[in-house]
Amino acid sequence: MPGKVIDVPFSIDQNDPNWTAGSSTTAGSGDGSTEALFGTFLCPVGMEVVILPMSSLAAYLADNEAAPAELGGGTSLRIVHTDSAGAIVVDRIKTVYDAIKDFADQAKLKRFEDKFKLVEKETIKFWVTPVTGKSLNPATGRFQINGRRISKLLSI
Repeated sequence: MPGKVIDVPFSIDQNDPNWTAGSSTTAGSGDGSTEALFGTFLCPVGMEVVILPMSSLAAYLADNEAAPAELGGGTSLRIVHTDSAGAIVVDRIKTVYDAIKDFADQAKLKRFEDKFKLVEKETIKFWVTPVTGKSLNPATGRFQINGRRISKLLSI
């Protein structure tokens, strides 16, 4: 007897056990052209994550300064989907930070244009390009991507 398929709403965020935050960059080191890794989500074995067209992305990107502060306007963010072998890399979203920082207003969130699926051991990586004089502190940033989780219950 085949296993039962479970398909439920699912959000990827900074609290997910499969999320690994990137390293902080040096305070004030942003030059407007050098990307820094905000973090990586690794799809676990036995699960698929489906991102639908119109799935939303929201994020708060923190600056790595003595006083907590957010990254400035004009900061670009790119989400990259990589296959399990690391050979195929596809940009899934490119946006500017101003467009994604308001979690509460659904009309202001950035939406994915195409449907795609993360299968086990595939990743999505968040790349941020801090503007001049800013830096990135992934440990104090947060984000949310809404999608669907598909998994199979094993049957005996």
